[in-house]
Amino acid sequence: MKRNLLPLHRSGWLYLLMGIWGLLFWLNQTGAFHSANQINRNLLQSLLPSHQTTELSESSVVSLSTSFTGDELDKIKKLALSHPETLIVLMGNIPESLLAMLSNWTNQAPLKQPIFIAKKQQSSVSAISVGSETSIWTRYLLDWFRFPPISAPQWKTSNQLVFAPLGIDANNVGGGVPTVWQFEDKLYPTMLGAITRQILVGSNESLAADLSLRWQGANDSIQLGLSGKIFFADRPHTNLLLNDYLAAIEQQPNHSTQPLLVLIAEPDFQPLAQLAQSSQQLLSGRYLTENIITAASPIVLLIAGLFGLWLMREWSTKMQGFWIVCLLIIGAVGQYIAYTQMLWLSLVPVALTLILSWIIWSAYRLECQSMKALYQRHNLLIGDSLNVFYQSQSFDKVQPFLEQTMVDQPLAEKVFDVALRAESNNNLPLAKHLLSWLVDSDISHPASRQKLRELAPEPGDSGDQSLDSTMVITPGQSGPHTTSSMAIPVSHFGRYEVEGILGKGAMGIVYQGVDPKINRHVAIKTLQLTDSDDEAVQQETKERFFREAETAGNLSHANIVTIYDVGEEGELGYIAMDLLTGAPLSEFVKSENRLPAPFIYQLMIQITDALEYAHRQSVVHRDIKPGNIILDDEIQRVTVTDFGIAFVADNSKTRTGTIMGSPYYMSPEQVLGKRVDGRSDIFSLGVTFYQLLSGQLPFNGESIASVAYHITKTKQPSVRQWDSKLPASAARITNKALQKDVGKRYQTMEEFKQVLISALKRDFKKSPIV
Repeated sequence: MKRNLLPLHRSGWLYLLMGIWGLLFWLNQTGAFHSANQINRNLLQSLLPSHQTTELSESSVVSLSTSFTGDELDKIKKLALSHPETLIVLMGNIPESLLAMLSNWTNQAPLKQPIFIAKKQQSSVSAISVGSETSIWTRYLLDWFRFPPISAPQWKTSNQLVFAPLGIDANNVGGGVPTVWQFEDKLYPTMLGAITRQILVGSNESLAADLSLRWQGANDSIQLGLSGKIFFADRPHTNLLLNDYLAAIEQQPNHSTQPLLVLIAEPDFQPLAQLAQSSQQLLSGRYLTENIITAASPIVLLIAGLFGLWLMREWSTKMQGFWIVCLLIIGAVGQYIAYTQMLWLSLVPVALTLILSWIIWSAYRLECQSMKALYQRHNLLIGDSLNVFYQSQSFDKVQPFLEQTMVDQPLAEKVFDVALRAESNNNLPLAKHLLSWLVDSDISHPASRQKLRELAPEPGDSGDQSLDSTMVITPGQSGPHTTSSMAIPVSHFGRYEVEGILGKGAMGIVYQGVDPKINRHVAIKTLQLTDSDDEAVQQETKERFFREAETAGNLSHANIVTIYDVGEEGELGYIAMDLLTGAPLSEFVKSENRLPAPFIYQLMIQITDALEYAHRQSVVHRDIKPGNIILDDEIQRVTVTDFGIAFVADNSKTRTGTIMGSPYYMSPEQVLGKRVDGRSDIFSLGVTFYQLLSGQLPFNGESIASVAYHITKTKQPSVRQWDSKLPASAARITNKALQKDVGKRYQTMEEFKQVLISALKRDFKKSPIV
């Protein structure tokens, strides 16, 4: 499987995408797309034939405006008496005094049709009975689809006045008009539902629910869809003044045509036009509802679109765009078919989500392509320098760049050529290391696999060791003369006789030697001092090498490696130091090979004590990691090694902007090239502590840029997420040590140590190992 340059789940694009999805979902829930959906329905009505089931003229529903501040009672009386078969609905800010007078009048002069009053949260209608044939599955659907809830309704009783809430407000334009509302576990008709029931349904009505709501009565059956909402196209509708309408009646007193419904409200009451249009289209049968298919189709379409984009992530942007267009065409065809069946299929939110997701995905892929081009230029520079570093016997300097890059075919060929040269020069460890690196890389390179099979592994071979590993002899290791078949270029360094090669360190080859006068076996770390044509660079390298010896040699602590001597031998500088036995802590960072938690706390106390001592001598290690800490299990003691990039905290010897260290363990200030102090070691030790406890790195990534981003920007998961058996102190200590802000970390290693000691005693009932 190919490694991604910029994994989506580790980039800001994922958070942008999730933010867009969340915003669109919120906008859909709050009705922000209602206007767009209304435009969509109007377009469908203008392009497609209307489906009409009942012949009703536009004058069957009349909307009238009045102020409710004058002699409205007389006007309503006059209208009711002249239109005995017409249903009259009053809505808006109706004065209570007017309602009281209406109630008295209707009780004295019973009407053929009651007068309906639409007031918020007021109702006099009884709950709708749900038919006994309703299945359990349908009842679950009724609970799933939300009906407009009304909390604490005010119940009214009246013989000739019927109260029912609108269930809509001025901001609900285009969002469908509800015919039912919900209180507790029962359904009641809204004003639109009460009007429909009064005019069309007749007696013995009930609510049938067979994957869709249907009002079943003696006269008619009215489909209400899944949520009890109806949707309609916006049609021109004119409001008349109540006075003008009454004047027209007086001029034609014998006019036989009377509307089915008259709606009366204040002039600025916006839901008036919406209720007039929805009731007209519901009474005429020209309205839309939703069923289970049209409700689920947008979700299915959205999932198919996003899943298709993921499956086609390696395809071109044009092909992905073609996929989105095809889905939208399928959706449009489905909407056309649904409309012919008087069903509403909402596509606007889905279309917008798919288009925006595709745009963000395309932008993410463009960034990946830019990073790929950058790596290609990076690989070109590395490839051109491989032979130069090999010829100068300083190939270890370019090796870290090889480990961190994304290999491509041209670079693979150049690395393979160097591996062949190393084989011909009898440098089998380097040859096998490079071949193994090619085999394990993302690139397919059969020649490397074949050549690696030809090179039989040798006992004690160290060619595949990390180039920055510390010199270590593990228990049971073979003698130094069998650790490598590489030819030894020198026989001695100063007074030390060379016995063999241990491996490679961060700066050069590491030999095993012996001081013949006192028979002391030592590790001899070397550096090529004349590997550059630039004399200034040579001088700086030499000064840094001996500065390392100076700073580390002045440290005398039981948990810090001892430096015995430093000098030059020909073109090589060398440092003779203690030859350690044991294994680096990097051997114990795998989940299946972790040390017991109490023992890790005890080792951490030893390390913090050593580093506190170094910090008091103004020495900052700057490369704390498991590979630089050696555990001697027999005496249960750790030794901090490789102060190779440490520096004396003195302005004359420090340059900001220089980044040194191992990427996974760097502090944020190291990554940013800022000046560092002992608190940088606290961060790196926090990473080491986290990894030893959990077997996981707190900040991971598949490129240097990705790791650096997480170190400086993102918060690590809790260490207890990987192992819930760890005590709470493990999360508390690692969280504080890994703070991005240096002021929020432990300020000294002594403070770090005391917290560890307290946690060890409290959580494990153990004492530190002295």
